[in-house]
Amino acid sequence: MSNRIVLIFTLLLACQLAGEVVTRLLRLPVPGPVLGMVILFCALLMRRQVPDDLSAVTGGLLHNLSLLFVPAGVGVMLHAQLLVENWVALSSAAAERGHHHRRHRRCDDLGATADAREKGRRSVIANPSEIWVYLAASPLLHLTMTLTAYLVGDYCFRKSGQKAIFNPVLMAIVLLVVILRATNTSYETYFEGAQFVHFLLGPATVALAVPLYRQFDRVRHSAPAILVSLLAGSVTAVLSATLIAWLLGAPQDVIASIAPKSATTPIAMGVSEQIGGLPSLTAVLVILTGIVGAMAGTTILERVGVRDAGVQGFALGLTSHGIGTARALQVSEVAGAFSALAMGLNGLATSLLAPLLVHLLGLW
Repeated sequence: MSNRIVLIFTLLLACQLAGEVVTRLLRLPVPGPVLGMVILFCALLMRRQVPDDLSAVTGGLLHNLSLLFVPAGVGVMLHAQLLVENWVALSSAAAERGHHHRRHRRCDDLGATADAREKGRRSVIANPSEIWVYLAASPLLHLTMTLTAYLVGDYCFRKSGQKAIFNPVLMAIVLLVVILRATNTSYETYFEGAQFVHFLLGPATVALAVPLYRQFDRVRHSAPAILVSLLAGSVTAVLSATLIAWLLGAPQDVIASIAPKSATTPIAMGVSEQIGGLPSLTAVLVILTGIVGAMAGTTILERVGVRDAGVQGFALGLTSHGIGTARALQVSEVAGAFSALAMGLNGLATSLLAPLLVHLLGLW
């Protein structure tokens, strides 16, 4: 059985790798893992069934999909205040200068981490502060912290009767940010351990092909409604965000940064840069959009009488991308399948529609 698990993971990674290669060769506005999901979906259509081992492994990944967004969310929240407060400086700074600064800052952090790790190996641990320094230099600490914070958030979420305010992703992010701030730990140091969780986000995205395949008949019969909903949702997401920002007096680059907020992060950042926005600010807005949608989406939909799992899932994926898809999978496999479809289609639609709409509004 263990060899079969390795084989399934290899398959997921191979699909992701193929998606990354095709995306870059053809310069497609679609993330590699999403294209990898399409590749696996096509393979399942040809095979006409889902192998039991594939179902078991992907089921485990997708059951914990929310967890995989925590490291990225922590990074965004740690820098959100700085980005929002300094958007004027960011908009006027040269891109190369910013890249140069980040590169040197990262090198300094990595150098400090390496020095701390070496000192931890050579010294004899004599007091709690030295123990903390030693552990902080090890990826094990921050990996364990990430998993523990998510388990605490998930426990509170279940005990509360799955109330939106106790969303496990949000609770885990807040808890980790508080700890990192209190211990003066940089995100680069934290991510050395959390990257092992973050890495699984790619294979998990590919794994969304499995519930999508199982619900393919329903998706096919709903094709006209899906296309209309996709167009209406994508246009509304872009227009509502840009017009509200414009009415509130936001400058042009900030408006451009807000426009693609409902697409998945790689697409949104690419579109933002294309239309003159700030990709780093866009990343903050994308994560915040996903968290808010995951927290309030199902509640709002139920309050307005929308209780069909497929419709709920499509709405969550359309407006809240991957984090919304993780929430949809908690509702049902049907909701998860429609959410995965909406996430991929909306990413493509946003990459095409956002530049056009922003241009028509005279903002680009």
